[in-house]
Amino acid sequence: MRRFPITVFILLLSTVLAKAQGPIFQEKSGFGLETQHYFEQADAAFDAGNMESAAELYAVAFEADQQNTKALYNLALANFNLTNYGKAEVALDKLLQLTPNDTAAFELLGHTLLNRGKAERAVECFDIVLQAKATDARYVNRALAKIAIRHTDEALNDLDMALQLNPQNFEACLGKGITLMELGQPTLASAWLQKALEVKPADATALTNLAVIKYRMGEKPAAMDDFRAALRSSRQSGTYLARAKCYLLDQNFSDAISDAREAMLLDGENAEVYAFIGEVELAKGDVKAAVESFGIAIDLKPDQAAHYMKRADANIQGKQFYEAVADLYRALDLDPYNLEAKAMLQVAYSHIDVDVQGGQTLSERND
Repeated sequence: MRRFPITVFILLLSTVLAKAQGPIFQEKSGFGLETQHYFEQADAAFDAGNMESAAELYAVAFEADQQNTKALYNLALANFNLTNYGKAEVALDKLLQLTPNDTAAFELLGHTLLNRGKAERAVECFDIVLQAKATDARYVNRALAKIAIRHTDEALNDLDMALQLNPQNFEACLGKGITLMELGQPTLASAWLQKALEVKPADATALTNLAVIKYRMGEKPAAMDDFRAALRSSRQSGTYLARAKCYLLDQNFSDAISDAREAMLLDGENAEVYAFIGEVELAKGDVKAAVESFGIAIDLKPDQAAHYMKRADANIQGKQFYEAVADLYRALDLDPYNLEAKAMLQVAYSHIDVDVQGGQTLSERND
């Protein structure tokens, strides 16, 4: 029903790029007279790494003078660093009403929207930023947003533009490797991941993705060597989860669960970990446990259609058809063009028809 899940590796790329882009955002320095005292206090808090105090003080500075665009930008930046992306978006929308040509605001808004799952709007922001000045980092940013909306060919073009400007851009090499993985070109993907490792030897994310390619191509001992090298370099939740998914391909449930638990210890709020545990439980035939695990994933990330679909699949297997229908409608609210969800909905309704009317399911009648 599903391809090997590449999403985890795209998320790994997102994490790398988000961290890489963090330092490019700099505070905007002082402004007016009335708000200067609060502004300076906010700057001091920001420089000390106390983002919560900085955000509060920038908000006070802006309330005192609502033309203080620098306080408003820094308020957005502090909230971005706190991962309060909704608040950052609100501040940046206000800022762009005051300064509609502020390139720095558009750039920060692009990253904010991408972290909020609003990739199409993020692309628009990065378009504006690239028109102002084309840099390799900005092409990579737009490529990441395009990957998120599955415009992979366009993303590859942006990554190529980034590499023309800077052949040593690690994120561009990594992004190209991961994108080619998704497009089913493992040999080319492997070459670009190796290029990324030439730029940053022993990088955990590049090693993890290279390990996945090798595992899928049957080079399992070499893949395990790369997974171990990745974990020696950096114990990342994503690396454990990627290895767990490889174990699941071979129905090695015990090692898959062991790695999933390690991933959970490193990142207990990662919805993908709980969704994966649900997949393992479902593969083992423990439908009730799978439904519970998918439910935790939904609680942690309620805007992911895939999690509702997984729970619907488990509910269908557990003959809880009405619950499956509810999950599938929620999935379609989030992703209206999802053909797999529509097909699953037909299956669930066919079983409900059997319960109500007796007889055969829709698929049995068609046969």
